[in-house]
Amino acid sequence: MQVLADTSVWVGHFKAFNPHLKKLIERDCVLTHPLILGELACGTPPQRVQTLAAMGLLQKAQQASLQETLDLIERKGLFGQGCGIVDMLLLASTLITPNAQMWTYDNRLANLARQLNILYQP
Repeated sequence: MQVLADTSVWVGHFKAFNPHLKKLIERDCVLTHPLILGELACGTPPQRVQTLAAMGLLQKAQQASLQETLDLIERKGLFGQGCGIVDMLLLASTLITPNAQMWTYDNRLANLARQLNILYQP
């Protein structure tokens, strides 16, 4: 199993060390995505250069295209539920990545991931 840890999980980890995330990293089970790296780069992660470089070494989730994501939104009725396009792209990417689940602390995104049967719950 692979786990796409979204931005909220990383921000939480930066604020208060998360031993479960560390264990997943040590097992090489954590996936990243360019949009997550981009969101974190817009903020102030600790030891910025080293942290972003280390995250860039993690396995990458497959990237869903915008069209695949728009199709998913329509097909599954994911619109109007408080999630934006970055969240939707992460959901779609998780769905097309074999054996992947999404870990998030965002309640709205978690509800959609649960609905799609890809929510990771440590």
